[in-house]
Amino acid sequence: MAESLQSLVSLSELVSTSSTNQRLRIFQREVPAFLNSSSSDDMSTELASLLTDIIFRTVAIYDDRRSRKAVDDVIVKALSGTVFMKTFAAALVQSMEKQSKFQSYVGCYRLLSWSCLLLSKSRFSTVSKNALCRVAAGQASLLNIVWSRSFRERRACKKKIFHLFSKSPDIYKVYVQEVKNGLIPYKDGPELLLLLLEFSTRSPSLFGEFKPAFLDIYVNAILNAKEKPVKSLIEAFHPLYLQMSHEDFGIIVLPAAVKMLKRNPEIVLESVGILLKSVNLDLSKYAAEILSVVLVQARHADEGRRDVALAIVRSLSQKSSNPDALDTMFNAIKSVIKGSEGRLAFPYQRVGMVNAMQELSNAPDGKYLISLSQTICNFLLSFYKDDGNEEVKIATLSAIASWAVKSTNIIQESLVSFFASGLKEKETLRRGFLRSLRAICKNADAVLKMSSLLSPLVQLVKTGFTKAVQRLDGIYALLLVGKIAAVDIKADEILVKEKMWSTISQNEPSLVSISMASKLAVEDNIACVDLLEVLLLEHLPRTLSNFSVRSLLQLMIFFICHPKWDIRRIAYNVVKRIISSVPQLSEDLFSEFSKYLYLVEEKISALRISDTDISLDPQVPFIPSVEILVKALLMMSSAAMKVAPDSFVRLILCSHHPCVVGSAKRDAVWK
Repeated sequence: MAESLQSLVSLSELVSTSSTNQRLRIFQREVPAFLNSSSSDDMSTELASLLTDIIFRTVAIYDDRRSRKAVDDVIVKALSGTVFMKTFAAALVQSMEKQSKFQSYVGCYRLLSWSCLLLSKSRFSTVSKNALCRVAAGQASLLNIVWSRSFRERRACKKKIFHLFSKSPDIYKVYVQEVKNGLIPYKDGPELLLLLLEFSTRSPSLFGEFKPAFLDIYVNAILNAKEKPVKSLIEAFHPLYLQMSHEDFGIIVLPAAVKMLKRNPEIVLESVGILLKSVNLDLSKYAAEILSVVLVQARHADEGRRDVALAIVRSLSQKSSNPDALDTMFNAIKSVIKGSEGRLAFPYQRVGMVNAMQELSNAPDGKYLISLSQTICNFLLSFYKDDGNEEVKIATLSAIASWAVKSTNIIQESLVSFFASGLKEKETLRRGFLRSLRAICKNADAVLKMSSLLSPLVQLVKTGFTKAVQRLDGIYALLLVGKIAAVDIKADEILVKEKMWSTISQNEPSLVSISMASKLAVEDNIACVDLLEVLLLEHLPRTLSNFSVRSLLQLMIFFICHPKWDIRRIAYNVVKRIISSVPQLSEDLFSEFSKYLYLVEEKISALRISDTDISLDPQVPFIPSVEILVKALLMMSSAAMKVAPDSFVRLILCSHHPCVVGSAKRDAVWK
């Protein structure tokens, strides 16, 4: 024994070597020779501790596959001995708890892998249920750390856990049971629970066996929670939501959800919102019951609660195919607005109810929806005229647009007259009418019906581009004028007569300045993107002759590289359509992008020198991420190469630019 002990001591001094060959010699020859020379069952505690220490020294330093496999083979061989198994398990649990305490991701995958070897390659799972639960708790904490890492790391850990469950079905059953009993914690690290659910959904019979247990866990952890669950825990039940039946939802889940929405809505509101958004069920028969308790939250003083409640109304309308359910929801909201549950004294209460009525417009299209649209629009028009609050009126205009866009049958002379008078309102309300008109005109068939508004809109364009304070009104009005002129032949004559194009070009040759666009709200920026599309696709000759093409291209690049995803997504698709229809712009666009990269580099350099943004170039108000630049580069370069093959020189220069490859993400960029 003394000789074996001395042999292991000498190996422990060599185990940190960086030589792969030396590592393999230690774990493929010398340690196995030691294990062969002594019976695993006869191994002393001292030897087991020393061998365990040698193994755990490799966690952070063995980074190649061959070395790691050699260590794993030693672990599997040694686990046949009871003494080593217990010693190794104790060290493993201690290491996992240490990782959890310091939230270090280094070595997480190795420890998780070894825990799976312990459970699948030894008798450990049969020795003690409490010990098994401690290992499972350690796995849950490791998964919680890894889940914030890359997709590849998450996938590797998921594969390990699934392999364990596949090889050891009894361990899976114990895990589910002990999660239900609370011996395996999951609320602070719900990733293990997510994997348990995902694994069960791979087999209908397995899911059917454990669905009652998962439903019980869900109701207790989420719907009967004493404090608001973290979002990651709510989302961990996503596989359960997708597999939920009407029986599960109506008998088990809904009563608990409604009870908590009445008693402690602040705890369960977000959970119910995620549940309803995720389930694959027709919610028609549940809509009235859920809406009755949610409408209270839709008019709550807290804006966050109102937003979540409105998301619930949206889900109910989207997933209710029965026209009667939609009619019931409309009548319930209308009843509250009229005072059935008390006077709505505060503007936010009325805004909440109007927004709820707007969310109903997300219902599936159908003949009934068209007739209901007319009814709701008439109600909203009447409500608009009766309410004197500006904020409520703007919300009502948005709701009217959401319903009017459903069918052109709704756009009667009375509605057009309503908008004509609205264009004469003061600034805030006028802008509300313009935004509402833009939403309605997304329906191409509605544009022609609004053509009688051309003259007042042209006047708003001229005023908007003459007076800087009304520039945003001018942008919205020009967008609407452009759409009407594209379908109405007589409209172009009016534009020429009114000298609209020359008025705009004299006052703002760039159409929309980047410095202005950088200060606009998301909705207004998207309107600017729509304006670019209308002008360059429907009025190209007028646009090229009246505006600075370079400024328009710079504006496109600004929107493609905007920090807001909603703007980038729209801009990306619009620019693709523009350069597809007007390919002669693609080479110039790519040229402007290459200049933009150098401006970004200058801004980054300036920020390195000083914390204060001293860059005077308005073209780069934001510094885009590497991913955004790469996506823009790929789109613009591919389009430019089709028109001008010699653009490959610019492509090479841009793809080697420091802004693109001068970061830690260089490998991902090149890939």
